[in-house]
Amino acid sequence: MAKVKEIYNAHLVKIDELSSTVRNFHFEFPEKPRFDYRAGQFVMVEVPKEGKTARKPYSIASPPHWPNKIELCIKKVEGGYVSSYFFTLKKGYVMPMEGPLGVFKLKEPLPPHLLFVATGTGVAPLRAMIHTLLKDGHPGKMTLILGVRYENEVLFDEEFKSLAAQHPHFEYIPTVSRPQTWQGETGYVQDVLLRHYPSPEGRQIYACGLVPMINSLLETLGKNGYPREAIHFEKWT
Repeated sequence: MAKVKEIYNAHLVKIDELSSTVRNFHFEFPEKPRFDYRAGQFVMVEVPKEGKTARKPYSIASPPHWPNKIELCIKKVEGGYVSSYFFTLKKGYVMPMEGPLGVFKLKEPLPPHLLFVATGTGVAPLRAMIHTLLKDGHPGKMTLILGVRYENEVLFDEEFKSLAAQHPHFEYIPTVSRPQTWQGETGYVQDVLLRHYPSPEGRQIYACGLVPMINSLLETLGKNGYPREAIHFEKWT
């Protein structure tokens, strides 16, 4: 028997502007006692389009222990109908969502060192995972490598800096591929990863980003000894 779709009305309660093209949308579910999901999963949103419905998946950017709410970190894509629609929304808007969906989740047993790798809004599901692990008291080392093109595009920068300051076993490495005045790491995420951690021993990778980035990551790490089974990923189109 096919599983019945679970669609809920999500109420938009807050919008954070993270950059000129990225906003973080906070939704609550007042009609549902609890919205249960696993860090890394996504929802399928529904928006009206010419008398019909346009649907698009977005990863949940917040951890499950933040009660009965989710955050969606969305970049406005040129020519993208759904992302452009999001940028017209105001507080109070009610959006139908199906979910939770997806199998991009942390897999037990966890290794001594978890490497989280993302570009742009691909950091969304990894942010949920990191907050979950820190809340659960995970003792192992965690590293987030977050890549963007320009320094004004680094997402949740102050938040990740604060987490790294509070938790010595969490390391945060932002990197910029087209630096102007940036003083930190530069280059693509896969190259930064190998500069810091050339050996795959005791490590697993959770990565999220656009298809070209994930393909390049898999190819580069594979050539440098990282086994395919140690790399878990979500590709975005």
